[in-house]
Amino acid sequence: MVKRFIKADLVISAITFIGALYLLLETRTFGTLDAFGKLGPDYWPKFVLVAIMAVSVGVAFNTIKGVLKGTIEASKNIEFTKGSVRLIFAISLIGGYLILLPYVGFLVLTPIQMIAFMLLLGEKSKVWIFTIPFVLTIGVILVFTKVMYVPLPRGVGIFLEISHLLY
Repeated sequence: MVKRFIKADLVISAITFIGALYLLLETRTFGTLDAFGKLGPDYWPKFVLVAIMAVSVGVAFNTIKGVLKGTIEASKNIEFTKGSVRLIFAISLIGGYLILLPYVGFLVLTPIQMIAFMLLLGEKSKVWIFTIPFVLTIGVILVFTKVMYVPLPRGVGIFLEISHLLY
């Protein structure tokens, strides 16, 4: 009976729900604004995460209802197509980027991430692969550090030295 409900929609809904729940628990560390009638910095992240959790529950409910009614085929296995493997790889790239960003820094890691994504998406032109990531990274650094005065992660060790040399 349980195998009947192991559908990709349910697995993805569960992963999304758990991820949103974890992030919702992390928002407890955000500051609050004690002004009456004003939304604090914790409001929108909490709102979006609760909405994501609600949509995940809705998708899971509709999938289970569809399997019980027979409108959705019950499957024995989750099929991993080429597209779903690429999606898992893309999510892994993003997760790795977020984990490594404080240590490697924006300047070094972002072009590597963009090159990896372009290759994953099937870009063939070497000119595009090796110019766009560097041009966009420099553009983002200039806009955020020089125009908006927002610091970007610089990394540690040698990566910090590289960042200090260039900006």
